[in-house]
Amino acid sequence: MDRALLKSVSRSFYLSMAWLPPAMRHSVALGYMLARATDSVADTSNAAVPERADVLRQMARAVAGEENPAALCDTLARRMAPAQDKPAEATLLRRFAEFLQELETTPEAERALIRRVLATIVEGQLWDLTYFTPDCTAVVDDAMTDLYAYRVAGCVGEFWTRLGRTAMGDGFCPAEREEIMCEAAVRYGKGLQLINILRDMQEDAARGRSYLCSAPAVWIERAERYLADGIDYSLRLRGFRLRFASMLPALIGRKTLRLIRARQGTERVKIPRRAVYACMLQAAWRSCS
Repeated sequence: MDRALLKSVSRSFYLSMAWLPPAMRHSVALGYMLARATDSVADTSNAAVPERADVLRQMARAVAGEENPAALCDTLARRMAPAQDKPAEATLLRRFAEFLQELETTPEAERALIRRVLATIVEGQLWDLTYFTPDCTAVVDDAMTDLYAYRVAGCVGEFWTRLGRTAMGDGFCPAEREEIMCEAAVRYGKGLQLINILRDMQEDAARGRSYLCSAPAVWIERAERYLADGIDYSLRLRGFRLRFASMLPALIGRKTLRLIRARQGTERVKIPRRAVYACMLQAAWRSCS
């Protein structure tokens, strides 16, 4: 795995992945790179929606091992990569074939988990890409928001947990706690996605998209509960690296939520680098207990 490319496209998530135990690190990173590639295609704004949707479906089939990816990889390199605003994302798409090859050499059980989570993520991306139209600019109920949050992020919590059990066994968590840990991890992942939705509300509204039916305050409170579940989840893992890597996004998310609540949607929030370092120190301290 190219750590430099991973770092350039993963932003703050790289901080967590870098601390994962080696037994988990490769498959988590590979799953992230594949998902980041599909996300780049979904966000290619100067390509028509039907074209992006078709490419996303091809990527999902290629990850599932259901078709030869040669034509797809040519499309990614020739059409989608040059349309990216960021060079790192263009490189990611040009090297998609390499990630598929790495997937084929990944242990079978871990490969199955990567394929399952990517299928769910692409479902969410396709919904996001095709649901909103000039005549349909908002979700119709809270269940739709919750399902979207699961598909693009909650499923990642479940993937993380099942991968940990597969790769590390009881070194991750006791077998009898796997299912309850998965449930908490799903809520944790959804909480992180809700933060993205709340943070981007103004930008999304300008593009004719509203992911929330209920008032933002309702979702801020729900995100806070889900992040609390995430911290509890992290503390129940075995080993400093696991606890630290799992807890850090929740602590960063909490600080982001406080800014969202304080600014009440008046501007897009971003926590400063010093606040990230403070979260890292807090995660290290709590992970030692």
